[in-house]
Amino acid sequence: MLEEIRRLPQRVIDNLDGDVGNLKVYLVQDYNLKLLNRIVNFGQDLFGDLGMDEWGLVPQIRHGNVFILKEEKKNRIIGFAILMREWENLNTAYLFDYAILEEFQGQGLGYHLLVTICRNLIEQGFKSVTLTVDVNNPPAIKLYKDKLGFEIVEHRKDEYGKGHDRYIMELDLEKFNK
Repeated sequence: MLEEIRRLPQRVIDNLDGDVGNLKVYLVQDYNLKLLNRIVNFGQDLFGDLGMDEWGLVPQIRHGNVFILKEEKKNRIIGFAILMREWENLNTAYLFDYAILEEFQGQGLGYHLLVTICRNLIEQGFKSVTLTVDVNNPPAIKLYKDKLGFEIVEHRKDEYGKGHDRYIMELDLEKFNK
């Protein structure tokens, strides 16, 4: 169960209306410990030990972009995304972490969250977004490629160890017109 946030130290990026209630996308620009713990718990509930801890999340909030998708009526986080600037190409954002709660998947929320994020990245001056995706994750590949226009630019074998192949995908934000 998620604790209520009394004050959201973020900037509202977009409002989405869906079957689950009024949804808002926030760009986290600062945090309090309650919010930090909620985001960490959200990621660890989804990814287990692979989820980001406080030591990783704080620098992402301070130096990257952290977005949360929040259901206002129940005041809970239902999705999030963490992005960082690529070191060798400062015009490219790398989608480091991205998730929607399983109970909300298949409703188009992942698509709308990414569209909102891409629009915000354009406002920030980014020219492209890259990400990695498991080659055995057809729903994610379909979302990125077919619905948003990402292209597979590379296939990396054993990226995260033997048998963990990943596609590197890229979206040209200058062509993004959603």
